[in-house]
Amino acid sequence: MLNWRTRTILISAAVVLITLVAACSSDEPDSIPTVIPTATVITPDPTPAPTSVPTPTVEPTATPELIVTRALDLPRAPAVGITVDSAPFVGPQSSSAVAITPDGHLIVAVNPDSDSVTVVDAESSAVLAEIIVGDDPRTLAITPDGGHALVANYGDRTVSAIDLSAFEEVSLWPVGAKPYGVVTDGVNAYVTEFGTGKLRSIKLSSGSTLGEIDAGAFPAGVALDLYGARLLVTHMFDGDITIVETSSFTSQMVISTGLDNNVSQSISVSPDGTRAYVPQTRSNVSNLELSFDSTVFPVVNVVNLDVPALISKDRITLDTADEPVSLPFAVAITPESDRAFVLNSGSDAVSVINLETNRGVAHLAVGSNPRGIVMSPDGTRAYVNNVLDGTLSVIDTAGLSVVETVVLTDIPLDPEILLGKQIFNSAADPVLSTDGWISCASCHFDGGLDQRTWLGLSDGPRNTQALFGVGETLPIHWSGDLDELADTELTIRNLQAGTGFVEGDELDSLGPNHAGKSVDLDALAAYMDSLKSLPTPHETDPATFDAGALVFHTQGCATCHVPGKFVDGKLHDVGTGDPALEKNSHGRGTSFDTPSLRGLWLTAPYFHDGTAPTLRDVLRTGETHNVADGLSDAEIDDLVSYLSALPVISPDEVKGAYSCPGETNRDELAPPWC
Repeated sequence: MLNWRTRTILISAAVVLITLVAACSSDEPDSIPTVIPTATVITPDPTPAPTSVPTPTVEPTATPELIVTRALDLPRAPAVGITVDSAPFVGPQSSSAVAITPDGHLIVAVNPDSDSVTVVDAESSAVLAEIIVGDDPRTLAITPDGGHALVANYGDRTVSAIDLSAFEEVSLWPVGAKPYGVVTDGVNAYVTEFGTGKLRSIKLSSGSTLGEIDAGAFPAGVALDLYGARLLVTHMFDGDITIVETSSFTSQMVISTGLDNNVSQSISVSPDGTRAYVPQTRSNVSNLELSFDSTVFPVVNVVNLDVPALISKDRITLDTADEPVSLPFAVAITPESDRAFVLNSGSDAVSVINLETNRGVAHLAVGSNPRGIVMSPDGTRAYVNNVLDGTLSVIDTAGLSVVETVVLTDIPLDPEILLGKQIFNSAADPVLSTDGWISCASCHFDGGLDQRTWLGLSDGPRNTQALFGVGETLPIHWSGDLDELADTELTIRNLQAGTGFVEGDELDSLGPNHAGKSVDLDALAAYMDSLKSLPTPHETDPATFDAGALVFHTQGCATCHVPGKFVDGKLHDVGTGDPALEKNSHGRGTSFDTPSLRGLWLTAPYFHDGTAPTLRDVLRTGETHNVADGLSDAEIDDLVSYLSALPVISPDEVKGAYSCPGETNRDELAPPWC
């Protein structure tokens, strides 16, 4: 079995007391947990650093005794303002999974699966606190005075304000669906809302929203330029960068880095303010002769900020500058703006690039699924947040080596699901991919999709499907020829060019089961089975929802898309396939598996070949779905509203979902202010 970095979570809870016992290695003395009445006490597991990191490390030490976070029986923090000391904005600043205070004393990192942030003393590497925040914190930013960290909680429509002297959440601000990136100039906070397509401005002193603007589809990363005059916003599924003027809070222009760019979820500005660096994955969808190393390409695009424009000649092509890597995710630039430390989340590695030559000078192994990197103010250290083993890698930027690994959190996932999540997000082992080129997450980031139609796949043209709820809606693939989750063994072998988990020749996907033949493959299947359909950000009033449901049933949509899971588990020819292009090995022809309708707000384009860009286009495509001419404009509007509101399935659920500003999170809990 592969030596994936998993850790066991041992938690014992009482009504007003939690005592967490850290599991120590056999070489470490037993640690004694501290008991703090009415408070959560979180002591990270002091397991030694992974032995697979081939650079000198210092074994993590146990956390200091007192780590107090929000009491379990108290409500979440109120939506109030915070006091920020007068301090000049020190730019630039980027939303990131890890940040450092301007004086370089504290490091703050998000723990997405623990719903927490961890504060580390930069000098001693001691963990000072792990603080409970909202659901699925993705990124954070620190105020110019170093007094507060602002945390974007992707899973529950909130931004947490953390007092970094008291180590507690002091305010919780409601925002729109799926907040992804956050930055602050000390006066306002700026938040990208992935689910709504908005950019929000929040006044720190009051906690109130100053305004919202349309930022474009699926905004993710955000950065403030050197002087705090401009915001740079990336968009997850394309190469666009939206530039917003902070003084007027208006969009000024959009720069394209290329329509084939994807997973554009962070942006970093050089310390001299002249350039922005955007780590991305280029999708080679038009290639009709796909091989593993011609599917996706890891790049960092460079934008001139003096006269805003893409600098194509300075693009960093990581597979040639360094070595093949997977999913470049974040960039940190040295104070002299002469080197880039590029974080590759699918490769568990950092590529160090000389920006004068665009050539690699070092390749450093770090922890599992690194998603954030930050440079110390003096440039002597870089800190990497490895979110799937809960550690922080400390890099000596002069010696170009990992010198320490700090444990940030005990990830509270079922060990099998955690193992599967690590595998899903990794291309770092030959079992999964040749040359570390491609992972499951390359096309299904966070279990989702890339909004691409691949023309050169073996079955024919295929629109990437999201995997949310996939365990409930088998079979998999448009042709319905994977009848179990463990059949992803065939994807690993045939698309990713990995050796696979199962010994011997590959099995037919409709033949004997792959399940039970590999612990690691079963873990991957367990993680996929844990993926849930995402709640919709679209607010549909119950009357409109009910009217749309009536159209849905009257038109016979429910015959195949049976409400609930919205599938029937059958193949249908709906008049969208081209017999000349369909090459499925099981002879499916132009018949396709009924896709679920849950989460349609996220999964455009539609149909197996992506021929319908919008839901309105669906109603004018093919034969079975081509019903628009028989409907009034009002009926089309109602039907589209109904479809956009899924996965809720009744007017009562719609009313419950929007009776307060929020949505249920991944634990099916309402937002804290409901």
